Amino acid sequence: MSTSDMIKMALRNLWKRKLRTFLTILGVVIGTASIVVMVSIGIGMNESFQQQVEEWGSLQVINVSTAGGGMVSSVSDSGSSKDKKQATEITVSTIEEFKKIPGVETATPVMSEYLYFICGKYMADASVKGIDPSSMEAMGYKVEQGRGLEEGDNNTLVFGADVVTGFYNPKLSWEMRYNSPSPEVDVLNDKVMITTDWNYGTRNADKNVKPIKVDVVGILPSSGETGYSVFMPIKALEKIKQDQQEYEEKKSETKNTNKVKKGVYQNAMVKVQSMEEVQSVQDTIKAMGFQAYSLTDELETMKETTKMLRMMLGAIGAISLIVAAIGITNTMVMAIYERTREIGVMKVIGASLSDIKKLFLTEAAFIGFVGGFVGIIVSLGSSKIVNIIAINTNSNMLSSIPLWLCGASLIFATFIGIAAGYLPAKRAMKLSALSAIKTE
Repeated sequence: MSTSDMIKMALRNLWKRKLRTFLTILGVVIGTASIVVMVSIGIGMNESFQQQVEEWGSLQVINVSTAGGGMVSSVSDSGSSKDKKQATEITVSTIEEFKKIPGVETATPVMSEYLYFICGKYMADASVKGIDPSSMEAMGYKVEQGRGLEEGDNNTLVFGADVVTGFYNPKLSWEMRYNSPSPEVDVLNDKVMITTDWNYGTRNADKNVKPIKVDVVGILPSSGETGYSVFMPIKALEKIKQDQQEYEEKKSETKNTNKVKKGVYQNAMVKVQSMEEVQSVQDTIKAMGFQAYSLTDELETMKETTKMLRMMLGAIGAISLIVAAIGITNTMVMAIYERTREIGVMKVIGASLSDIKKLFLTEAAFIGFVGGFVGIIVSLGSSKIVNIIAINTNSNMLSSIPLWLCGASLIFATFIGIAAGYLPAKRAMKLSALSAIKTE
């Protein structure tokens, strides 16, 4: 029996019992739609968590800090561990070691300082983050206007959009500042200066602290923490911090024991090439004696919290498909009882046992395939409804159906159909030809 003849016969047999075939396919449709929608909710929750965490920063960036007494091994060329030292500092050589770790794209030391900005008669304040200018774009900081920091920049700033809208008149009272609209300030074209004196512009200003003229070259979008930050070359920020500490020493006539050392830092950022490599790079950095944290840790924690819920959703969908499989088995068993004489005739005229087996498996596979295909279409519509409800209720239970899930569901539904029809097909093979022909 040729393949085309077998397919035609299978379709003809199913069409003879339209109602039973329809109801059996309907069970597969419901089962497939259930499992796809349930799994898609789990996928949607993970994507929602990832999108939420990505608003806080890049998932491929690892924040490194000194362990404050952690031990790190110095390894010789032969690989043996020598005397150990405390990883209390991050230096230029440390950054180079980070860059050599497999999977690392770039690394930069980081320094933070809270500074005040002057633009005409207005002021603003924000945390300034000093980084290596050449690594800014690689770290995922994309400017909305202007450009980012580049190699060779000195007193150059890139503002977060929320800092730009935070300028105020320092001569106004706190209540008037709060109730007054934000002034329009063009930091890209107007003269901008920075100072460490938070009283600047008032009668209590320190006249010995001279503002430093800077160039604002770019503005970052209003997104998470980045929108409230300002970036500048780390060497320029390092000099500002050193000058401030020297001034405070002279002013107080006491020596600062925590004075900033040139080329020595407490923090760094490491950019990894892909999310899959973040954990291994993070573990390597920890083994070097440093503390390492990335937003992927937060993401995994959020996923772990909802793991049980996602497993329950998948189990509910699987139960529906198992019920559908039982329906297919029942349909095929009933078909054997009703077609006993037909099976006997097929054996008498020379149909092989494998042909009979393939015929029943083809019918079962067709039921599974059609039910799976229609189930995917139903699940796509159901997914849209779930998303509309989730958006209106501000819920994280969004539904996302990727292409691979559709393909996997179709294959799985077809496989379920074949598996459910296997035992009935075996039963049909074992029927005696003579007894089958005698059956009325």
